[in-house]
Amino acid sequence: MKANDELKTITPTNIKKTGDTHLIMATLIATVTFAAGFTMPGGYDGNRGPNQGMAILTRETAFKAFTVTNTIAMMLSTSAIVIYFFWAPNKDRDKLLKHYNSAANLVVVATVAMVLAFITGTYAVLEHSRALAIAVCVTSCLFFGIFNNLIKERLNIAIERSFV
Repeated sequence: MKANDELKTITPTNIKKTGDTHLIMATLIATVTFAAGFTMPGGYDGNRGPNQGMAILTRETAFKAFTVTNTIAMMLSTSAIVIYFFWAPNKDRDKLLKHYNSAANLVVVATVAMVLAFITGTYAVLEHSRALAIAVCVTSCLFFGIFNNLIKERLNIAIERSFV
């Protein structure tokens, strides 16, 4: 079966079923990153004074990186959720594919940002125990090797289909 024939067999119902799975993932990412934004790594300063209630690690570079990557993950996953809800009633297969693919790509990038937020947040909290912080960060970076292999495989499939 040629690639174009395979694409024609994809129905709005199939697209929406796949979208439901993506929507669950996007919702989980949004939930986790939302919670992480309020339960700041390192906690809050409880001492009386001008910094009371402020995040303890505010001045740390790793904490700033955590905040930025966590925010990116939150915004991208929330954007994907909005796309799924906005386009769910649509019956046009081509429009659904276009927008659901966009949302799926947002979820993928949000996942990467969430992993980066985990790495930078963990490093910020464990910075005083540098060996442990580095060990956790290096171990967490294994995700990017797995992610790289999956992306290569997906690109190879897409390239093969374009020549069929």
